[in-house]
Amino acid sequence: MPIADTADIVVIGAGGCGLMAALVAARAGASVLLLEKTDAPGGGTAFSSRGIRAAGTRLQRELGVVDGAQQYAADILGRNDNESDAALTRRLAEVSGPVADLLTDVVGIGFSLGEFVFGHSARRSHSWKESAPITDFMFAAVQREQNVEVRFSTPVLSIEQDASGAVAGVKTESATISARSVILASGGFGASQELLAEYIPQAVGIPFPGHYGSTGDGIKMGLALGAGAAALGSFQPYPAYVGPEKRSVPPEVTLAGAVMVSRQGQRFVDETRYPGGLSAGILDLPGKQACEIFDDRIYQAHCGSLEAFAERGLLRSAGTTEELADALGIDAGGLSRTVVECNVTAGNGPDVFGRTLPAPLEAPFYGIWVKVALYHTQGGLMVNVDAQVLRPDHTPIPNLYAGGGVAVGVSGTGMAGYLPGNGQLASLGLGMIAGEHAAGSLRASG
Repeated sequence: MPIADTADIVVIGAGGCGLMAALVAARAGASVLLLEKTDAPGGGTAFSSRGIRAAGTRLQRELGVVDGAQQYAADILGRNDNESDAALTRRLAEVSGPVADLLTDVVGIGFSLGEFVFGHSARRSHSWKESAPITDFMFAAVQREQNVEVRFSTPVLSIEQDASGAVAGVKTESATISARSVILASGGFGASQELLAEYIPQAVGIPFPGHYGSTGDGIKMGLALGAGAAALGSFQPYPAYVGPEKRSVPPEVTLAGAVMVSRQGQRFVDETRYPGGLSAGILDLPGKQACEIFDDRIYQAHCGSLEAFAERGLLRSAGTTEELADALGIDAGGLSRTVVECNVTAGNGPDVFGRTLPAPLEAPFYGIWVKVALYHTQGGLMVNVDAQVLRPDHTPIPNLYAGGGVAVGVSGTGMAGYLPGNGQLASLGLGMIAGEHAAGSLRASG
């Protein structure tokens, strides 16, 4: 598509949501101008783990996994105590399968299905073996589409409206670009200390290993047009971050039987309420950090991902709990009592936190200090089931769509409602919905 200052659809942001929206809209016949303020695609999606959650996919059916959108939506609503919009949650669960199938058929990603459910009621983790982020594959697919023009280093300054209040284009530093629809996909606000202080003060000062461009631009532009917003205090935490090199202890270590303790050596939460409930507990501790404790059984099973911590002296080991406590600087008596209490109920039934550890913790023991990291914000502009941006009275702003970190997600109002995969679901799912609806509206209007 030649350089122009008009397009059927302008997409703001070349992360997962924007790439999906541009790809879907272009394949439906719309001309798409994709604007990215930084010099490369990817956005916050490029920092996500190599996997998405999806229900009712072709791969699940081939492997005999019984799952569907209704079950997926129930899992999300159960985790967030029904705090997310039920209709939007169901719509995103419904589109998750088509998203995964499109990524296979059009983008060319070869998925495998993970064994760990991570709080889900079925095997939904679709991952790929390549080390590249999902946005690398998606950008390559976008480049194959003739109907898409991509402009990097092009920040959008504002959204243009016509006399009726309908969105009619965008303004950049060099041009005013006319468009019949605009899709906001510029990410959340994890990199904005100003917005964090306003909406998530608990997260101020904790590590943000995400994209530096996540400064809330799309949310600000939507609010300036009179959009409503919801759940701005919600964010995806990660409870086992080890900085400053953006490393993390994998969740499999916790699920295999590791426990978290305070500086007094005491547990404080059911660690399998991962990651939101566990993160909430850690953030309530002095210094907003905890110590992850496990044994040699767990270390040997996951040594590939833990050796680097041991080599840097961050992961400590000892033959007794007292020696480990001394090495970590935590209360020896507290840690010893905690391990004894864990071993009494391990494999036999729930402990006082409601968790049943799979096996006793036995010497040698290991421990590492971890912090909560803010992976991305989950609140944003109100949208309906067609990804249209809504005013506070729930009427849509004509021709304006939002997804990903710009739109309200499905994790509820805090952090404990986050179910693994919710961020990607809101990103890729709303991207597909917005692209399809915007292109369909063009066809309907002629």
